[in-house]
This record gives sequence, structure tokens and C-alpha cells, in this order.
Amino acid sequence: MNITKATLDAFIDDHLNEQETIKVEKAVRESPELQAQLSNIIVSRDMGDHSIGAIWRREHLSCPSREELSSFKDDALESQRIDYIKFHLETVGCKACKANLSDLNSSKDSLTNPDTREKRRQFLENSKILLPKKQ
Repeated sequence: MNITKATLDAFIDDHLNEQETIKVEKAVRESPELQAQLSNIIVSRDMGDHSIGAIWRREHLSCPSREELSSFKDDALESQRIDYIKFHLETVGCKACKANLSDLNSSKDSLTNPDTREKRRQFLENSKILLPKKQ
């Protein structure tokens, strides 16, 4: 595996799949040159890396919004956008978007679960005590 600056950036940002991460970590442990390069990247980031690539990665500019992920989950988007989001999740493997989608899926599941609905109702009922009385 050829380890470039881009690979190390992806490693730091946790954007590599499990196998790639293992390979990079092993290579960094065995190579003082890669350790120095990784350290320099981290120092550069700490000082405020303002390159276009760094801003793009840091701000997740290619990531769909949470609302768009919700629409994706419900198949309520045009086919080109669905294809892009599938690519972003499956090929790019964006962990932030996967976590967001997983959260959306678990939120939907919790709303249909009768036990969760009952706990929510009890919570809201008990919270009324804390509200000031109308005068």
C-alpha cells in the first residue's frame, strides 16, 4: 500500500475502512519517516490548516444534510441524488453520515416501539409538575 499525505489525512479523520486503517497503522508504527510525516500533519492541523482540502474534510462539505439522509431513508429523493448518497455511504464510507443514518433509523424504530412511547408519555406527564401553574 502506497501511503500518501492524502492517505494519512484520511487515517487521521477516520475515513479509511478497517483493513486500510490497519495497514496504515502498521506502516506508521514501522516507519520513522511516516511517523514524522503524520506528526507534521497533526501539527499543521493544530496550527489551523486552511487549505481547500482541509476545509472540505473538516466541514463535511460533500455530506448530505440530516434532512436529506432522512429523505434518502424514505426513498423520497430523485434517483441521481439517491445514487450519490449511496456512493457517499458505501464507496466513500463516510462514517459521520453512516452514524447519522443509523441514528435516524433508531429514532424511527423507537417511535414505533410501544414501550418507548409509554416511557415518553410518562416522562412528559411527570414533567408537567415542573412547569409553573397558569394564573
